[in-house]
Amino acid sequence: MTFSVIIPCYNHAHFLDECLASLIGQSFTDWEAIIVNDGSIDNTIEVANKWCNIDARIKLFSISNCGLSSARNKGIELSTGEFISLLDADDKYASNHLESISKLFHGNVDIVFTGYSYFSANPSINHKVTLNVETDFHQILYHNIAPPVAVAFNRNLLLQSGNFDTSLKSAEDWDLWIRFYKVGAILAISEESSCFYRISENSMSRQFITMYEALKQVSMQACTIDCRISLDYSLNKRIDTNINDTIKRHLFLCLGVAIVQKKQSLAIDLFNKEAENFNFIFNYSDFKLLCSHLSFRYQVSRKDIDWVFNILYPLFSNFIDNINIKGLDKTILMKEIFSVHKKKKVKNTWGLLSPLINRISCN
Repeated sequence: MTFSVIIPCYNHAHFLDECLASLIGQSFTDWEAIIVNDGSIDNTIEVANKWCNIDARIKLFSISNCGLSSARNKGIELSTGEFISLLDADDKYASNHLESISKLFHGNVDIVFTGYSYFSANPSINHKVTLNVETDFHQILYHNIAPPVAVAFNRNLLLQSGNFDTSLKSAEDWDLWIRFYKVGAILAISEESSCFYRISENSMSRQFITMYEALKQVSMQACTIDCRISLDYSLNKRIDTNINDTIKRHLFLCLGVAIVQKKQSLAIDLFNKEAENFNFIFNYSDFKLLCSHLSFRYQVSRKDIDWVFNILYPLFSNFIDNINIKGLDKTILMKEIFSVHKKKKVKNTWGLLSPLINRISCN
């Protein structure tokens, strides 16, 4: 069994050492790595060549700057392994990652999803996500359950579903997982959190409008017949579901990013426009999504808590004051958005008494 590990890199030379060190340290050794330099203008080539000289399993190829999907597709095209594993240059694997997922590729299994951890330069952001073994592909129609670093799949799947869609500027991974579902791929889940997904200030998720438009496009396509794959697949059909709920969820996730970036006016305009376009019905729990891993959910150190309430709280308050909602109380909305951080603030202040105080405040 051979894994081809695809590593697209655009101006991430400063992360590449950590990424490749995690690969060389794998307990499972039957792999090759394809680094695709996507037109970087930093010292990506220099760093990558250093690692190519250290380990002959690592190869470097350069293309003009064509985007993440094109870089991944080129890496897959140049690779030879039976299974494809994805590793963006700013992410990394735990030492047992490939060994862990290799054990699940047996029988008819086509694709493996594994648990993962969020991490960043901020040491307080280190959150582990464990996937439920009962997760099924049908859930992937409604939200992306894992980032690329936590996914590996049989190369033959791409012959049925097609490659990453280069027309998408975001959510291209989720789009591919959906097509895997529609061609009938067999899914396996690893409960281990054996890889690390970096939260970076320069990631595509920071570009909230681009991200939202892509998520909306993929959401709509997921519930219709996909013309990119054959109609012979029985799962490639129109799905009777309330797609508005899925789009509304993505809207709130992206709005949270915008507000943290101090782009309230853009967030307000987008909210009001989409609320009218889709005739959304809002409830209090929707607003909890403004605080997610994309925005500020895992920033919970003492220093972060001060930043959340001194800087972010007024920004979200202004947002609530200027959006078109009826019948929802602002006090409750703000409580929903900041519930995690309010509890953390109480814990920092009151220690062992914090559970009692939090219980009282919730009643």
